[in-house]
Amino acid sequence: MAEFLIADEDLAGVKGKVVIVTGGSSGIGLATVTTLLAHGASVVNADIQPPPQQHEAASYTFVKTDVTLWADQIALFKKTKELYGRVDHVFANAGMGPNANYLSTEVDKNGDLKEPSHALLDVSLKGVMHTATIAIFHMRQQAEGGSIVINGSTTGLQRLRAVDYSTAKHAVLGFGRGLFSLLGAASLPIRVNTLAPTWT
Repeated sequence: MAEFLIADEDLAGVKGKVVIVTGGSSGIGLATVTTLLAHGASVVNADIQPPPQQHEAASYTFVKTDVTLWADQIALFKKTKELYGRVDHVFANAGMGPNANYLSTEVDKNGDLKEPSHALLDVSLKGVMHTATIAIFHMRQQAEGGSIVINGSTTGLQRLRAVDYSTAKHAVLGFGRGLFSLLGAASLPIRVNTLAPTWT
C-alpha cells in the first residue's frame, strides 16, 4: 500500500489563505480543518452538524449547511466573502455512506415497489456539483483564481456492490475530470483535483 507523508513545510502555502471545507465536522473533513488551522489558514466548516468540539481559533467559522440545497451553499459562500473577502481554496468533501437498497422488495400500500433512497446521490454528487459550481463563480472574480479539491474514493475506480456509493464516486471522478478540461478551455486560473482515498 502506498504511503504519503506530508511535512509541515509542504503546507506552508496555506498560511493566510481562506478555505471552505464541506463536511468538516467529522472524518477526513475534520482532520483537514484541524490541519489547515494548525498551518495558519482561515477555515470555514460547512456541515449539517457542528463538530464534536468547537475549534478555538479566531480564524475558524462553522456555517450550518445542507450541501444538497443550492440556497444554503450560496449563503455559505456569501458568508465566507463577508468574513474574509475572498475564497482561495475549496474542499468539496461532504458525503455519506451507502444508503439505498436496489434489491429491495418493499412495496407501498398499493403493492408497488418503493422508490430507493437517493439521499447519498443528493449529498455526495449533487452537493459536490453545487459546491464546485459556486466556487468557480467566486474564484473567477479573483485575479489569482483558486483551487477546488473534490473528495472522491478508490470506489470510483473499481466495482463495489454498494451501488449508490459507487455511482456517486464514479460520477464525481468524471465531474472533476470534466471540470479540469472545461476550466482549461476557458483559460480560468482555477485548479481542480479529485482525491481517491480508500476506506477510512
